[in-house]
Amino acid sequence: MEQFRLVATLLDHKRAPAAKLAAVYHERWESENGYGELKTRLRGAVFILRSKLPELVNQEIFAFLAVYQALCSLKAEAARTAGIDPDRISFTVAIRVARVHVGGRTSPAGLSQRRREAVLDLLEDLLPARRLRQCERVKKPPKNTFATKKHDWVAPSGKVAYKIKVSRRVLSPAQTP
Repeated sequence: MEQFRLVATLLDHKRAPAAKLAAVYHERWESENGYGELKTRLRGAVFILRSKLPELVNQEIFAFLAVYQALCSLKAEAARTAGIDPDRISFTVAIRVARVHVGGRTSPAGLSQRRREAVLDLLEDLLPARRLRQCERVKKPPKNTFATKKHDWVAPSGKVAYKIKVSRRVLSPAQTP
């Protein structure tokens, strides 16, 4: 079994035992996936903030964050309902389902019913279980197909030859300043 060393800023081994850290290490990119969901999938293609004033830009960004949090909450509820990992629920599907179930006036009981229907719709379109990202760490082959230069190799001289002649010109007394 190959051993790895994880360097972290976590200093309390009781709060963050090595076995627990090793078990969740393969999920390290989930935060990057979250940024991708927020930046690209929620906003849509070529989306530009419309506000011109800093306060309104802040308000628009806050609205995006609130919608993102609501969608993540919906995904988490669906995952709890089915007893599965939230990674199995597609964020893109969550956006599509939310668009279908949101809109129009309704009572609080109607909103609750729409949320239950949205959860069921999310569970109908699950992603396959993610594989653990535990691959052997090997050096990737270089993309360069040219032979590597040896350290003792001397480059052949080029076809250009330079000849420099330095001479000293002696000035006559009449030419001196």
